[in-house]
Amino acid sequence: MKELKDWFVPWLLTAREYNTGILDKAWANPDHGRLMLNENPIPPSDKVVNAVTEAVKKGNRYPDSMKKLRTKIGKMYDLGPDNVALCNGSSEIIDSMMRIFLKPGDEIIMSTPTFGLFPPRAELCGAKVVQIPLREGDLQYDVEAMLSSINEKTKLILIINPNNPTGVFIDDADLIRFCETGIPLCIDEAYRDYHPEFETKAPLIKKYPQVFLSVTLSKAHGFAGIRFGFVLGTEEMINAFNIMFLPWNVNLMSAAAAEAILDNPEEIKSKVEHNNRWMDIFYEELQKLGLKPYPAHGNYMLIDATMTGKTTAEILEAAIDMEKIYLKRIGEIHGKTGYFRVTPGTEEENKRFLKFIRNYFG
Repeated sequence: MKELKDWFVPWLLTAREYNTGILDKAWANPDHGRLMLNENPIPPSDKVVNAVTEAVKKGNRYPDSMKKLRTKIGKMYDLGPDNVALCNGSSEIIDSMMRIFLKPGDEIIMSTPTFGLFPPRAELCGAKVVQIPLREGDLQYDVEAMLSSINEKTKLILIINPNNPTGVFIDDADLIRFCETGIPLCIDEAYRDYHPEFETKAPLIKKYPQVFLSVTLSKAHGFAGIRFGFVLGTEEMINAFNIMFLPWNVNLMSAAAAEAILDNPEEIKSKVEHNNRWMDIFYEELQKLGLKPYPAHGNYMLIDATMTGKTTAEILEAAIDMEKIYLKRIGEIHGKTGYFRVTPGTEEENKRFLKFIRNYFG
């Protein structure tokens, strides 16, 4: 008789894992600062909470297609409701885009490092992940190398803008070069709300129908645990995502929360101001200590501490031991260890982070 594992699709157990174990530790240790997962430290407003409370009273009913909410979102981008597909956070977009475009043997091109959920979801389709190292120095996308790696098996390209974990925006001219390939292109704008002076790339879908945008409310809006996101694309592209998404993938409560916060831009603005103010403080303090922080355009800052001789593991362990704060593990970049990432937390958590870096690196 076959063993159970022999019934699994062959790529199931060979795909990389996106490990969320740090969240179990964080919930179990509420006195530890959660500066590791790009969460927003400011809870939802009463307006959001009240909207969710009202929605749950109708929780015995299935949701509709939420056209009113899709229309509201579409207008933000000069698009119609049929250019918007709602989803359970951008994680659902990541999973669905792989299954829409990739079959066993196909290839997806992305950078390394990148957001850790993309590679495993592609590998769970039996696809090959082609990861191109960022340029040394500025850690910008290596556009030439990425374009050179395109072949007949390339079915999807990923550009996170600004990139995660580096926080760097891609140059418009370089982004257009990817659009011009004609290959399906995901532009992930998870963090653009922190710097809205960088305009959305949504207008590109009108000229390049193979381009689609991924947006989440987990970051600047503070909905990481509420789970709400959306895809922007042509009607044909959106139809493909709606076919792949499960019916009723967005519940009444998260939709009500989304509508409430989109109707209350001051809430988003205050959260962004808190984040960006602390990013400026972190940047200045880290530079004073001789470290190399990369300019942050999201709610995370990549820090190069390789020059200190400390490894990433040593830095993360010291942060827990000295100040009870969790920082984000970053793998080797160009063969060097000593990189880590920090997300601004509450005022008190941020002061603990400053105390840590001064005592540890000072």
